[in-house]
Amino acid sequence: MIKTFASNPKLVRIIYLLILTISFLSIYSSIFDEKVSLGGDNAHYYILGTAIADGAGYTNIQHLEKEAHYHYPPGYPLLIAGVSKLFSNDISTIKIANGFFFFGAILLLFFIIKRLTQNDHIAFAICFITLLNFHLLGYATIMMSEIPFLFFSLLSVLIFLKIDFSTPIFKNWLFFLLLICVSFSFYIRSVAVALFVSLVVFLFIKKHWRYVAAFVGGFIVLYIPWIIRGSNATGNTYVSQLLSKNPYKPELGSVGILDIWERITVNLERYITKEISSGIVSSKEFQYTDATASFAEWLLGFLVIAVVIFGVIRLKKFKTFIALYLVAFFGLLLIWPHVWYGTRFVLPLIPLLIFLFIFGLTELCKIFSLKVFPAYVEKVVPVMMTVLLIFWAFVYGYGSISKLQRTAQKPYADNYKNYFALADWVQKNTPENAVTSVRKEGLFHLFSKKYVTGYYKSQDREAQIAYLKSKQVSYVVVAELGYSSTSRYLVPAIDRYPNKFKIIKQLNNPNTYLMQFLPELGYTGTWKDEKRNGFGTYVWEDGQKYIGNWKNDVRDGQGTVFFKNGEQLSGVWQQGKLYGEVIKKDANGQIIEKSIYENNVKIKVINEVN
Repeated sequence: MIKTFASNPKLVRIIYLLILTISFLSIYSSIFDEKVSLGGDNAHYYILGTAIADGAGYTNIQHLEKEAHYHYPPGYPLLIAGVSKLFSNDISTIKIANGFFFFGAILLLFFIIKRLTQNDHIAFAICFITLLNFHLLGYATIMMSEIPFLFFSLLSVLIFLKIDFSTPIFKNWLFFLLLICVSFSFYIRSVAVALFVSLVVFLFIKKHWRYVAAFVGGFIVLYIPWIIRGSNATGNTYVSQLLSKNPYKPELGSVGILDIWERITVNLERYITKEISSGIVSSKEFQYTDATASFAEWLLGFLVIAVVIFGVIRLKKFKTFIALYLVAFFGLLLIWPHVWYGTRFVLPLIPLLIFLFIFGLTELCKIFSLKVFPAYVEKVVPVMMTVLLIFWAFVYGYGSISKLQRTAQKPYADNYKNYFALADWVQKNTPENAVTSVRKEGLFHLFSKKYVTGYYKSQDREAQIAYLKSKQVSYVVVAELGYSSTSRYLVPAIDRYPNKFKIIKQLNNPNTYLMQFLPELGYTGTWKDEKRNGFGTYVWEDGQKYIGNWKNDVRDGQGTVFFKNGEQLSGVWQQGKLYGEVIKKDANGQIIEKSIYENNVKIKVINEVN
């Protein structure tokens, strides 16, 4: 029976694929997290997908202006729109779709490894181990583009491995399918340029000149629509972010040569010591830190990378392409802003890295066995795969799944509970066209169903007020969401102009505020040394208004007070108090009274008009 099973590779393959299917369904259902991920990107993807599905085009429907969107490429929102049309626009449905993209990626990985090694057993073992990966499983439960990109990039790789480049181009339908898949991968995530470059270089090395020309030309043709559309883009695009010293602090300016070098050195250290090893063998998500990596981290990183490189070298087929893809991908990541950190950026390579790491280990064991136990060489791979599967399933896999299950069961942290509670309040208590200025505007829109905007990424407080006015903002939210952008950009404007921001609702632990933005109230004018100096206007809540001169934060010099009933009082203030002749007029501008003031007190009437 066992011999018959082993001699029937198709049956073996079917059983392996069935095990992977059952395992995926069991694991995914146990770790599925119904909560919306707290990353801002996933909410934006969903909003853009909804806009497409509803026929609004690729627009920011969460904004009052409903302007065209240029920041995120449209591939993943298109997939969301497709799922919404075919099944449901419920957020859980979109998340589940990502789960099935992950399962599809696992199946693609199986056939890729099968083609590279000609071994179903290795393919199954590595796919099962990949299925247990903490980072991949986590991203398979949220609305982010990493997993769909993984699916289409692996589909591109598999198609490439199957292409016969000796066939004439126009008779090679797989080539055109490859071109479409690579181009769509690029429309999902810009990092697909690494896949494009590695394929072009490989075809160039192999002297497939016609295929090089057709592939480059076809890619450009398919990308031209986005280039043309992007020519109208201004502001927060990926290119502008890439060229900024710090995308989260645009006031620091554009990147220079020394900044590029700093990025490369910081990113190189981080990927060696943290992200690559974490992506393969750990469930830990590292946070960015300026602290120097420990010797143990360097040692583990170099060992993992060395085994991966050895795995590439020992490949019998397509080693050049695999090496080119890895070099192009990491070369791109090295010039990424180093504030963009985390295993998510290396996520599309994790399945290949796991394969190369384990394959490299098996090849090392083969070499060792040839020298020490030559009679048992044929048993090395099966024994090692069995040991790895047991170890990964019961040590790494169990811990990974348990950790994800705990995350799925946890409620939102208190700061986000407050944030979403304010969004709910805005939904129920504000006008239909109300605009709220918030951090993570996509998330707030999902829960409030009302218009949102961000705030101006500048420490210029006057520019911040002008921005809020230009966006017709009605409310602002001040929340402690773990980063400093709100306190860096919005809070200083609130501190300078407290009368323009009226607290409507406050939640505690931690303090979270919803404020009504009242731009006409309080002071508007010139400042010096953080005090009101020069000409300015001040409006009180009861409608009273002062227009005139200021000095050291008080009225000083010529000025006029306008009362709610239309009357006005003109005179000269000294250190906040009226002195000298004061003229009072009625609502029609007719003089009612002329009088003398001293120390803010009327001491004499010069002329009174009845």
